[in-house]
Amino acid sequence: MGLLNFLKSTILSKVVMASTGVLLVLFIIGHTVGNLQIYLGSETFNHYAHFLQGLGELLWIIRIVLFLSLVLHVITAIRLFALNSGAKPVKYKIKKYVRAKLTARTMIWTGLMIFAFLVYHLLHFTTGTIHPENYGHEEYYESNIEYYQAEAEGDIEFMDAKYKHVEDGKVLLERHNAYYMVIKGFQDPISSILYIIGVVLLGFHLSHAIQSCFQTLGIHGPKFTPWMIRLSNALSFIIVVLLISIPITILLGLVGGCL
Repeated sequence: MGLLNFLKSTILSKVVMASTGVLLVLFIIGHTVGNLQIYLGSETFNHYAHFLQGLGELLWIIRIVLFLSLVLHVITAIRLFALNSGAKPVKYKIKKYVRAKLTARTMIWTGLMIFAFLVYHLLHFTTGTIHPENYGHEEYYESNIEYYQAEAEGDIEFMDAKYKHVEDGKVLLERHNAYYMVIKGFQDPISSILYIIGVVLLGFHLSHAIQSCFQTLGIHGPKFTPWMIRLSNALSFIIVVLLISIPITILLGLVGGCL
């Protein structure tokens, strides 16, 4: 009840939605940059994925912050949509949208579809619930034994469980083969098509969401707003192109064709 009371103010709800939106946009940008490392090969991509997993408690803090941001974003979006709909209980026979673009009028619906896509995406690549045959594959990579011993902090049981053998001061360590999982996942046409649709919806949503964030936070004006609109449209377009290029190049066999 405390949370709902906190969000009763329309202005406060807009600020919460804008603030959480900024965090989510920053995550999307970082996520896009990270995913593009798949073009650098399995070694680089798996190193990146292993680095994220190695963050340990920090990774969980990031996940919790993102999860809370998403929950607050969805709650405030639904609340504001309900308030706006309730403000006009009598529907007009003829609707005239003066300045409201299609992206603005469909924000709630694209947002809900993106949420459904996010659930599917997590079940696919995070939990391995969808296509479990592609999940859980491991690979060995070479590392310096001194560095590994320092990382393990003398935990012999940990060391025995993680390395394969030592030779000439080197050790073969085990890590999740995220590259294999992504390649195999996107080699399935249905998974790739669903991902592409989800990303296009995301771009559609972002093009207006970024503009709204700036306006809600008070960053707008006659000179700034046109540039802000161009920036949000350009950023959304770039994110969509970069993300959908991954399943497309994999389907065409240009990336990971040997798997």
